[in-house]
Amino acid sequence: FYTLRQIDGALVFVEMGQNSSKQLLKAVEENKLSEINLDGYAASEKKVRKLSTALRSNSTVQQLSLQSCGITATGVEQLSYALCNTAITCNIRRLNLSGNTNIGVAGATTIAEILDGNRVLEHLLLNNCELGDDGVEPIARALCRNRTLLNLELGTNSLTNVSAQYLADVLQTNFRLEGLSLWQNEITGSGAQTLAEGLQANKSLLWLGLGSNQIGAEGAWALAESLRSNSSILWLGLGGNELGDKGALHLAGLLQGNQCGLQSIGLGGNDIHDEGAIHLAKALLANTQLRSLGLGGNQIGDEGGKEIADMLKYNQTLSKILLSSNMLGDSAVTFMADNLAVNTGLELLLLADNPFGDEGGEHLSIVLCNSNRTLQVLDVHGTNMSREGEKAIVQDLQKYSCLKKLGSSLGAANNTLPRTTEMEGMVLKQARQRQEQKFFQQAETQSNPAALY
Repeated sequence: FYTLRQIDGALVFVEMGQNSSKQLLKAVEENKLSEINLDGYAASEKKVRKLSTALRSNSTVQQLSLQSCGITATGVEQLSYALCNTAITCNIRRLNLSGNTNIGVAGATTIAEILDGNRVLEHLLLNNCELGDDGVEPIARALCRNRTLLNLELGTNSLTNVSAQYLADVLQTNFRLEGLSLWQNEITGSGAQTLAEGLQANKSLLWLGLGSNQIGAEGAWALAESLRSNSSILWLGLGGNELGDKGALHLAGLLQGNQCGLQSIGLGGNDIHDEGAIHLAKALLANTQLRSLGLGGNQIGDEGGKEIADMLKYNQTLSKILLSSNMLGDSAVTFMADNLAVNTGLELLLLADNPFGDEGGEHLSIVLCNSNRTLQVLDVHGTNMSREGEKAIVQDLQKYSCLKKLGSSLGAANNTLPRTTEMEGMVLKQARQRQEQKFFQQAETQSNPAALY
């Protein structure tokens, strides 16, 4: 297995001189590469054209990442010569063009032509490409005919309810697509309702990312109603959508009694208080399908935290709960620790940036060191524990618990999982979100199909 960064010491295709470019092109022509990653390096139209020419006779490269490379609409056209010709051997399955803001509507039209002519491309990432509604329209029309693509990411493209309608049409006609990310756009409750109508006729989509839009409680209601008759959606990301307690109530009604197939739901940064948390916790008492619940960056206090903790006595199916950046105090964390003593399903618990102190932390440590043997990942940094108290707790957990990953405020030397600072953000404090998702992804050892939130 080769990556571009390992060819005879040449780290990149561009910015390394003529020989580096020749090494890459030769490796492509000789079918020595399975993946090319040029993220962040300026790729001129001339160099893109040469790469495209080399790819036309290549059958081994399956992943091509050109994220934030300054690719223009003309560059996309150059790539299309390799990607949309069924007579050649190009075998690229995953194409990442995210962050190329000069692609625009003109480039989107060419991408639509690629989707019409290509028979192997399965994953297409077009986040932050300045597509707008006019760019999504030709792509959506092509997807109504395409029967190959599995996952499409269109985050941060200033998409409105107009694009939601285009994509709802896709959902009603394309039964191959498995994943769709519309993260950080401008879709409102009306657009969510349009997408929900498309989902009623679709049984292939497995995950839908709508984080950081503006769907509100109205959109949550529409999606909940739609998913009662759609059991194919396994993962739903709704973080940062102004859902509030009312939206949480709508989704709790969906989760009650296994009325859908959801295994993971992200509700971070939605101004959910104790009331909404209580509704969700009660709905999950008898739910045996949901595996992951994301509630980071909300306003959940001790009352809601205790209800979630009480649910853990009865629900042995949930394996991940994200509660960072809420308002959980010692009483809620102590109550949660008590219930972890009888819970055998939870594997990941994120409690960072909550105001509990030494009392809650110590109680949690005692249970994890003596009773609970199933929790594997815990994050407690940024709380109100004293440095001495947190240090003692961390030392005990490292010695006596079954944790594999532990995040604390003591720095990398005291953490089995070092603190990080980069990730996508969808909850109220974006810096905290960036940290939390990367924490989760490292703990999982593989990325989620989309942002947890």
